[in-house]
Amino acid sequence: MDVNKPCPGQGFGWGNLNHQNRGYTLIELLMALAVTSILTLNVFPNFSALIAQERSTVLTNSLAGALAYARTEAIMKQTTILTCQSNNGSECTRSGNWHNGWIIFIDKNKNKQREPEEKLLRVYAAVDNGTKVTFRGSAGIRHYMKYKPTGRAFPNGSFLICNPNIGVGKALIMTQSGRLRLSKKQTNGSAITCR
Repeated sequence: MDVNKPCPGQGFGWGNLNHQNRGYTLIELLMALAVTSILTLNVFPNFSALIAQERSTVLTNSLAGALAYARTEAIMKQTTILTCQSNNGSECTRSGNWHNGWIIFIDKNKNKQREPEEKLLRVYAAVDNGTKVTFRGSAGIRHYMKYKPTGRAFPNGSFLICNPNIGVGKALIMTQSGRLRLSKKQTNGSAITCR
């Protein structure tokens, strides 16, 4: 017997394909389409909610980190540090929409506005991912947070972080001592809802 001669039925069977068995039937295609549709309808809504939740968490962590940094700088430099909402990255804007960006600077003259000679410490750009952040401070203050050299904050209040794709929000609550805490409940115990 010759060793180099291929035998029928050996190998992968590529040499002896029957052309009638290459395709799928209409029923098989419809079943595959039905299964794919069901999986897609169940997976994608949950996936978009997961992405919205992660975006909300990233913004919450970024804001909490920025406020902790401002407090630390006020204590270390023994000066007044201001964190304010800013649309342009260089001056304070009198808006409570913190998702449009914010800045941290040394407020030498303590007028709660950044002058050109006042050192800009950090700039945080606008976040355009559907997550909204608003500040509700005491005395109706919505656009800034001031840290004194002792680390104490003014005003106390809460940052409401909300993404309508999730339906529920969370709050970063600022105390007068300058410490933050995260809450997912309103003062009456109900969940924070996004409207």
